[in-house]
Amino acid sequence: MKQNTSPNRVFDIMEYRANLRNRRPLFHYGHSDMTIDQYRRDVDAVSHALLLRGLKRGEVVGLVSENRPEWNVIDMAVLQAGGVLLPLCKGLSAEEYTECLIHANVRILFLEDEELYSRFRLLLPQIDSIEYLLSIEPTVASVPMSRLLMEGRVNANPSELQRRKNLITSDDVCTMVYMGGGCYRKVTHRALLEDVIEQSYTESGRRQAAAGNNALCTLYGRTKNYVCQLVGRTVNYPEREVEYSLNTVA
Repeated sequence: MKQNTSPNRVFDIMEYRANLRNRRPLFHYGHSDMTIDQYRRDVDAVSHALLLRGLKRGEVVGLVSENRPEWNVIDMAVLQAGGVLLPLCKGLSAEEYTECLIHANVRILFLEDEELYSRFRLLLPQIDSIEYLLSIEPTVASVPMSRLLMEGRVNANPSELQRRKNLITSDDVCTMVYMGGGCYRKVTHRALLEDVIEQSYTESGRRQAAAGNNALCTLYGRTKNYVCQLVGRTVNYPEREVEYSLNTVA
């Protein structure tokens, strides 16, 4: 049913104007599409899997990945379960990654794939706070997205997830944006949505696909992506982006 008010929290975007997106792909990546229905099912499943791992309200979850539909699934799953997403780009130095994750006391970390894990494997033992290593694609030492989805669906607790969602306000922090030099910017649901809703007015009449080239680890890229979700535009992601090298420590 069409909503009459603007979303108050970022994850409310999935419900707002959902009728515009049910019959068209929401994300396109490679040779596959993700519809709004699949998106919402996967988001809920990952949220349940995170709650099983004891995710607390206000807890920071790390994510290092290129742009792809699963990035959005993890993002919304963390937010509606009450967590705060710390997205990091693939071009940081080993020292920056270590500093970021230790300073934010990250207990749950998502990496994209085996190639990225191979760069991180020397860093992870230095970060005592990490308890759960999760991944989008399978790696030798993580719980992959496919298993998270299965766990979340088998152990779904809709009433607990709804209770957690009900606790979240528009003034809660939803993301931490790394600014460099060990500095972060904390952003609330309200602040992020103000830009999204303002920009959505100029995009609402457009229905063509949008290129998903803007890095989702940046506030600019995330805002543009949320606008597309809000107005029902399909986001096309390139299969692979520029490769970076991680200067691992000895």
